[in-house]
Amino acid sequence: MNREKRIYTIGTAHLDTVWNWDFEYVIDTCLKNTLDDNFALFEKYPDYKFNFEGSYRYELIEEYYPEKFEQLKKYVQEGKWNVCGSCYENGDVNVPSPESLFRNILYGNRYFYKTFGKKSNDIYLPDCFGFGWALPAVAEHANLKGFSTQKLSWGSAYGCPFDIGVWTGVNGKSIFASIDGKSYCTKYRDVRKNVALTKKLNNNISKYSLPWTMGYHGVGDVGGAPKESSVKTVCDEIATNDSNEIKVLSASTTEFFDDLSERSPEETAMLPRWNNELVMTNHGVGSYTSRAFSKRYNRKNEELADMAERNSVIASNVCSLPYPSKTLETAWKRTIAHTFHDDITGTSVQRVYQRSWNDYILSANQLSSCYEAACGEVIKNMDTSWTKGIAIAVNNSLERDRMSVVDISVPNVGYKCVRVFDENGREVPSQVNSIDDNYLYVSFCANVRGLGYKIYDLLYSYEPCTMNTGLRASN
Repeated sequence: MNREKRIYTIGTAHLDTVWNWDFEYVIDTCLKNTLDDNFALFEKYPDYKFNFEGSYRYELIEEYYPEKFEQLKKYVQEGKWNVCGSCYENGDVNVPSPESLFRNILYGNRYFYKTFGKKSNDIYLPDCFGFGWALPAVAEHANLKGFSTQKLSWGSAYGCPFDIGVWTGVNGKSIFASIDGKSYCTKYRDVRKNVALTKKLNNNISKYSLPWTMGYHGVGDVGGAPKESSVKTVCDEIATNDSNEIKVLSASTTEFFDDLSERSPEETAMLPRWNNELVMTNHGVGSYTSRAFSKRYNRKNEELADMAERNSVIASNVCSLPYPSKTLETAWKRTIAHTFHDDITGTSVQRVYQRSWNDYILSANQLSSCYEAACGEVIKNMDTSWTKGIAIAVNNSLERDRMSVVDISVPNVGYKCVRVFDENGREVPSQVNSIDDNYLYVSFCANVRGLGYKIYDLLYSYEPCTMNTGLRASN
């Protein structure tokens, strides 16, 4: 059993992509300061390690500060600057769908591996407005090991259940969790004598036989780096590890969770467990109802992406239509970028949302185009020779069989009624809802198998459908 007492210090610089400032301020000032301040500390304090999350920020650095980015890559290889959090954007984890959370992890760690040859093993969310029960399930399924935050001390609905333990998700799968990291704005004057840290350490030893604790130190909201005095304190205490019972480490979160996962099953079994959500009170209020337009378009894009991808796979395999991987990735990433916890929650200044809403619509247009192109290619290759009137193709993008009302418009050629038939010649309920000089606006009832297509035959008629039941439009 590993009895060595350890305090893992996690150097960080929390950065709000948007909040009380515009996106441009982050690019012009915050990212530059984060690079310059940490580079200077690396050269002066060889034992200092820094953690920075969100591959979206790395993409921005690569685009706007290419020379500094080359320096950054060197520090990453040396283990001084550490990628963490696994995600593309350190976003809200309650509003986005599980698929969106998976994509966030996929795009984040894919970029880290492609660019730096490294991956992160954790969800790193020092500042987020609550953590849904799906998060540990998603993280475990994505082969991640841990989750860390300090936000629960700001007003958790369930308090702070433990310092370091195991968090179980809705599917019964678990990850390690460090949920009492103290403030990311901490400035250490000492480490071994820090009351908050030593209290956590002693509690972990006495209750769970875990002789470790972890704490953040750094700066909040606008990026940058921990204060030099704090970094110096950590490095000075690292230098005296050989003569002290408590070992001080400047570490990455990846190191921390790797070390935790190497403890024996017997040791892990002694850790405290939490099998529930970890939502916020004050910070949660209003966050999931305000800026409803953003939430609506986020969900719309999640649904469109699913429809576009499913049908693009069909069109690619059945009809040899090139799969639009780049377009889909661009649209997904643009949407995920706005799941940032001060963006989709509605807590930023008004002008931030002019960009957000524009981006949502750009992604919606791209995803709609992919969906329409895929459906069009499949339908173009379907047999419609049996139809006598207008061939109407219906796609069901859901996995389950579906019966729904379909709304269409057909040219007005002088008739006031239509009748709709399936491939077996059976009439289905239909009705004309309205007529103008150019079109008849028609609803009919379609029954289509999951992830399938079906052709219907629409005929103009002087008599209404005998099965007319007063159809109402559905989504």
